[in-house]
Amino acid sequence: MDLQKRGFATKAVHAGQHPDKETGALVQPMYLTSTFVFTPEKADRYFSGDKAGIFTYGRSRNPTQNIFQEKVAALEGADSALATASGMAAITNAIMSFVHSGDHIISCKTVYGGTYALFTKIFKEFNIEVTFVPKLSVEELNKAVKPNTKLVYMESILNPTLEVTNVPEVVAWAKAKGIKTMVDNTFTTPYLFRPLELGVDVVVHSTTKYLNGHGDHVGGIIVGDAEFIESVRSGVYQEFGPVPSPFAMWLGIRGVKTLHLRMKAHCENAMVFAKWLETNKHVEKVIYPGLESHPQHELAKKLFSNGFGGMVSFIIRGGVEEVRSLTDHLNMAYYAVSLGDLDTLVEHPATMTHGKIAPEERLEMGIPDGLIRVSVGIEDVNDIIADFDQALNYIK
Repeated sequence: MDLQKRGFATKAVHAGQHPDKETGALVQPMYLTSTFVFTPEKADRYFSGDKAGIFTYGRSRNPTQNIFQEKVAALEGADSALATASGMAAITNAIMSFVHSGDHIISCKTVYGGTYALFTKIFKEFNIEVTFVPKLSVEELNKAVKPNTKLVYMESILNPTLEVTNVPEVVAWAKAKGIKTMVDNTFTTPYLFRPLELGVDVVVHSTTKYLNGHGDHVGGIIVGDAEFIESVRSGVYQEFGPVPSPFAMWLGIRGVKTLHLRMKAHCENAMVFAKWLETNKHVEKVIYPGLESHPQHELAKKLFSNGFGGMVSFIIRGGVEEVRSLTDHLNMAYYAVSLGDLDTLVEHPATMTHGKIAPEERLEMGIPDGLIRVSVGIEDVNDIIADFDQALNYIK
């Protein structure tokens, strides 16, 4: 079956998977092994330089991991992919495969808190400079670029302010200057957005989130052309060793199979929920790319297929005290970090994901104390609304 000619749902179910050769099991087994035995034939091939299809050690390759990688690569329209033990491991390994001491990165102003810490603390120690621009426009990029700029780093939808990046404009600018581009596609997933089709060089995901979608897996993945992925795998990946467990990969395979179904439900619920929030007296502002009030709504319509995602942010009238009143009185939605689960999750960026960032820097990112980020689950949307309605009514 030529999967490249098949639809998204077919790729999600079938890519990378084949019935087990020995038993005929439809779901392939988990390969819980650290090492693989050489037969004389494999040894001859391996030591002559022909390593194709030969497994040697779990830090290099694992059959269960391969299945997950092939599945995600197929959905992103990529040649290859490399799974990691976390989303941050994916970001770090992808960047450090071609950005080195003395190099410069341009980044969108608002990024996930872990990424911000990596850029401002760890990379600073490695003598890698990062410039955060207020907007990824040609004007701002021209101001920020330096002779040693190697990468423009983007999030498809900024976390947690939900601004939409004009990826085609950034790609065109970067290609003209020979600079690489990378997109964290966690919020949108390939169901909504496939950056590689627009010329982006590398895509990363926290597979913990929507790709797995069940709250029982921690992982990341790097997606790109085969040459780049192999350079990562045989380089920094081998030496840093951010290897995911076979069990995490097996859970990821199971999760990705239903990505299209889950994302459809997340998007539909998020749209209804966001529209309802706009009518609530305790809400000052609602931020969702699917709303006409969103500054990049027209751009989002052009870039994203099948919907606008399952993430909704809103600013409550008040501050930390009012946020706490809301979270203390939720009955069904959970006050927790992370996102992309089947359950609705509520997060307060100023004290959670971005809590280690200085208040003045958070404000420059567009993260006031009253900002709340909601990962809208797949429950009945009327129950989600009812839960927030009663909780918001506790605010004085």
